[in-house]
Amino acid sequence: MKPRAPADDNAESDRMRIGLCADCRHMRRMQSERGSTFYLCERGLSEPGFVKYPRLPVLACSGFERPEQ
Repeated sequence: MKPRAPADDNAESDRMRIGLCADCRHMRRMQSERGSTFYLCERGLSEPGFVKYPRLPVLACSGFERPEQ
């Protein structure tokens, strides 16, 4: 079994803590001046069915889309 790189561990940890938003094209990470991190759903800015700052972890979301590559 191949050992994982530290960056892989951080990404996996984010996925578990944040949920689907960690891999969604509509998510934007916001950092406050005090160092807190928030996850903004950009769909929530214009579409009433979505929350701007969803409760994490998000386990199901009808608006989830993977980023274009």
